[in-house]
Amino acid sequence: MMDHTHNFNENDWPFEESIDHVTYSTKNIVHKGFPILTIAHDHDGDWQFLCGYAQESAEMAIVCFGCMYERQPFIKEFVSLPKGWLAWRDSENEPWQREPIEPENA
Repeated sequence: MMDHTHNFNENDWPFEESIDHVTYSTKNIVHKGFPILTIAHDHDGDWQFLCGYAQESAEMAIVCFGCMYERQPFIKEFVSLPKGWLAWRDSENEPWQREPIEPENA
Protein backbone atom coordinates (compact mmCIF):
# COMPACT_ATOMS: atom_id res chain seq x y z
CA MET A 1 0.00 0.00 0.00
CA MET A 2 1.43 3.38 -0.91
CA ASP A 3 2.26 5.96 1.75
CA HIS A 4 -0.45 8.48 2.52
CA THR A 5 -1.51 10.64 5.43
CA HIS A 6 -4.52 10.57 7.69
CA ASN A 7 -6.52 13.33 9.37
CA PHE A 8 -5.97 12.18 12.94
CA ASN A 9 -3.07 12.42 15.34
CA GLU A 10 -1.06 9.28 14.60
CA ASN A 11 0.40 9.45 18.15
CA ASP A 12 -3.09 8.54 19.39
CA TRP A 13 -3.26 5.32 17.30
CA PRO A 14 -4.93 2.77 19.62
CA PHE A 15 -4.22 -0.53 17.85
CA GLU A 16 -1.28 -2.92 18.15
CA GLU A 17 -1.15 -3.32 14.37
CA SER A 18 0.44 -0.56 12.31
CA ILE A 19 -1.61 2.23 10.79
CA ASP A 20 -0.86 0.91 7.30
CA HIS A 21 -1.86 -2.67 8.20
CA VAL A 22 -4.17 -4.15 5.56
CA THR A 23 -7.78 -4.72 6.65
CA TYR A 24 -10.67 -6.31 4.80
CA SER A 25 -14.04 -4.69 4.28
CA THR A 26 -16.75 -4.34 1.66
CA LYS A 27 -17.29 -1.86 -1.13
CA ASN A 28 -20.67 -1.10 0.47
CA ILE A 29 -18.92 0.19 3.61
CA VAL A 30 -16.00 1.90 1.87
CA HIS A 31 -17.84 3.52 -1.04
CA LYS A 32 -21.51 3.65 -0.05
CA GLY A 33 -21.37 4.36 3.69
CA PHE A 34 -23.11 1.16 4.84
CA PRO A 35 -22.75 0.57 8.60
CA ILE A 36 -20.30 -1.97 9.96
CA LEU A 37 -22.32 -4.84 11.42
CA THR A 38 -19.53 -7.39 11.93
CA ILE A 39 -15.95 -6.95 13.13
CA ALA A 40 -13.68 -9.98 13.06
CA HIS A 41 -10.20 -10.09 14.58
CA ASP A 42 -9.02 -13.26 12.88
CA HIS A 43 -6.80 -15.88 14.49
CA ASP A 44 -3.91 -14.69 12.27
CA GLY A 45 -4.34 -11.07 13.45
CA ASP A 46 -6.15 -9.74 10.39
CA TRP A 47 -9.17 -7.47 10.87
CA GLN A 48 -12.40 -7.58 8.89
CA PHE A 49 -15.08 -4.86 8.91
CA LEU A 50 -18.21 -6.19 7.24
CA CYS A 51 -21.75 -5.01 6.50
CA GLY A 52 -23.53 -8.36 6.23
CA TYR A 53 -24.55 -7.88 2.59
CA ALA A 54 -21.47 -8.63 0.49
CA GLN A 55 -21.00 -12.32 -0.21
CA GLU A 56 -18.79 -12.44 -3.31
CA SER A 57 -15.08 -11.65 -3.45
CA ALA A 58 -15.80 -8.95 -6.07
CA GLU A 59 -17.76 -7.07 -3.37
CA MET A 60 -14.83 -7.04 -0.94
CA ALA A 61 -12.36 -4.18 -0.45
CA ILE A 62 -8.85 -3.99 0.98
CA VAL A 63 -8.41 -0.90 3.16
CA CYS A 64 -5.52 0.55 5.14
CA PHE A 65 -6.27 0.27 8.88
CA GLY A 66 -5.70 4.00 9.35
CA CYS A 67 -8.17 4.85 6.59
CA MET A 68 -10.79 2.55 8.14
CA TYR A 69 -10.23 4.17 11.54
CA GLU A 70 -10.46 7.64 10.01
CA ARG A 71 -13.81 6.80 8.37
CA GLN A 72 -15.18 4.81 11.32
CA PRO A 73 -13.46 6.06 14.50
CA PHE A 74 -15.83 4.07 16.73
CA ILE A 75 -13.81 0.94 15.88
CA LYS A 76 -11.34 1.97 18.59
CA GLU A 77 -13.92 0.48 20.99
CA PHE A 78 -12.74 -2.90 19.69
CA VAL A 79 -9.03 -2.44 20.32
CA SER A 80 -9.29 -5.12 23.04
CA LEU A 81 -11.14 -7.62 20.81
CA PRO A 82 -8.82 -10.64 21.09
CA LYS A 83 -7.45 -12.48 18.08
CA GLY A 84 -9.91 -15.18 17.15
CA TRP A 85 -12.99 -13.20 18.25
CA LEU A 86 -15.96 -11.73 16.46
CA ALA A 87 -18.23 -8.80 17.32
CA TRP A 88 -21.57 -8.34 15.58
CA ARG A 89 -24.87 -6.55 15.74
CA ASP A 90 -28.08 -7.10 13.82
CA SER A 91 -28.47 -3.43 12.87
CA GLU A 92 -26.74 -0.11 13.42
CA ASN A 93 -28.98 0.60 16.43
CA GLU A 94 -28.49 -2.75 18.18
CA PRO A 95 -25.91 -3.50 20.87
CA TRP A 96 -22.75 -5.38 19.97
CA GLN A 97 -22.36 -9.06 20.82
CA ARG A 98 -18.99 -10.84 21.07
CA GLU A 99 -17.92 -14.46 20.79
CA PRO A 100 -14.90 -16.54 19.83
CA ILE A 101 -14.50 -17.61 16.21
CA GLU A 102 -14.22 -21.35 15.66
CA PRO A 103 -10.79 -22.20 14.21
CA GLU A 104 -11.04 -23.34 10.59
CA ASN A 105 -9.07 -26.52 11.32
CA ALA A 106 -11.27 -27.60 14.23
